[in-house]
Amino acid sequence: MALFTDTVTIYNKTTSSWSRTVVEGVQWSDKADRLNNNGRVKVDPHATITFPEGTYEGLRLDPSQDEDAILLGVVSDMPSTSSASVFKLTEVIRRNKGGVIQSVNDNSNRDYLKNIKVTVGK
Repeated sequence: MALFTDTVTIYNKTTSSWSRTVVEGVQWSDKADRLNNNGRVKVDPHATITFPEGTYEGLRLDPSQDEDAILLGVVSDMPSTSSASVFKLTEVIRRNKGGVIQSVNDNSNRDYLKNIKVTVGK
């Protein structure tokens, strides 16, 4: 029995192309934080993805490059690395629900409920 039932597609940038990985058994949670910005309320939409033990082994979840993304569901689109192409990662994100990896919280060293939580910006 799976703990969670959502499926995500992860895109990682390599030197000359994109790698695409589909992961099942995760939890996708949409969120929207309201921030005070000089007297104006700014809404910051993002999503949190929880990868329970058994789903994150071998994954590369890197927020440092702003080039890796996670999308909800099985996405077959493959972004192009060509500068002449208009079908870039931003276009894949625009057509689907998801975003660029912003932060990774590794709780895999816990005794119980080992998981990794990833936040993606929309």
